[in-house]
Amino acid sequence: MSFFTADNLLRLARRQQCPLCTGAKTMDTALCRRCRQKLPTHMRSNLEGIQRREPSAVSRAVRQAAQYIDVHFSSIRRFGGGKKR
Repeated sequence: MSFFTADNLLRLARRQQCPLCTGAKTMDTALCRRCRQKLPTHMRSNLEGIQRREPSAVSRAVRQAAQYIDVHFSSIRRFGGGKKR
């Protein structure tokens, strides 16, 4: 099940801001450098060079990255730190 089409994928690749933190990002990546560095190394590769990848693989990677960041950093937010979303 993919919620990204080829047009959505191209739009995400050309987008200037990161969808998670609204920071500036480079072209052809799904997330900004700061958000990608928060992820483990095996999750980063699927978020780079997204124009050459399948839409289903990119949508799965973005979904997993968002879930990882929310779960991993939820304990920090519970104690009053981090950015409120």
